[in-house]
Amino acid sequence: MPDFQSIGGMLALLGGIAAVMRRKHAIGGWLFYFFCQVLLGLALIGATTQWKLYLPQSWIAPAPYFLYALSSLSRTLLLAAIAAVSIEVVRTREWGWICGLQYALLTYAFLTILKVLVDIYGFPAAATRDALSLSFPCVWIVYFGASRRVRRVFLDKTW
Repeated sequence: MPDFQSIGGMLALLGGIAAVMRRKHAIGGWLFYFFCQVLLGLALIGATTQWKLYLPQSWIAPAPYFLYALSSLSRTLLLAAIAAVSIEVVRTREWGWICGLQYALLTYAFLTILKVLVDIYGFPAAATRDALSLSFPCVWIVYFGASRRVRRVFLDKTW
């Protein structure tokens, strides 16, 4: 089994290098890195998820299965939706998609908080990792709200 953590780290570094090299472009710098991070995260989730855990027969009791499936699958599906919205953001460069992206990130943060609560109750070993994953939506919500680049590219159309 490949070491996906090392592969993901290396790909994130390469995405960072590409973002720095593209910093003079409209879709460059941190904005480019966000798109890389979303697509890379989705690919890594697809490669590392134990999909058999979403089958009821993998569980002894229904309650833990329901909590696991609801808290994990909802975030995975929402990350896929964030990726789709991100593609539309790049394709159309319309401000409305940025607003939609902010709402999706806010929803992702809310679902992450719920997942941490589920973890504390039923899967304590995953609670710390999932609590740390809350930084992803929080950082990017602030970025999309405060970035001059985002405003210039998508709202003012001056880039």
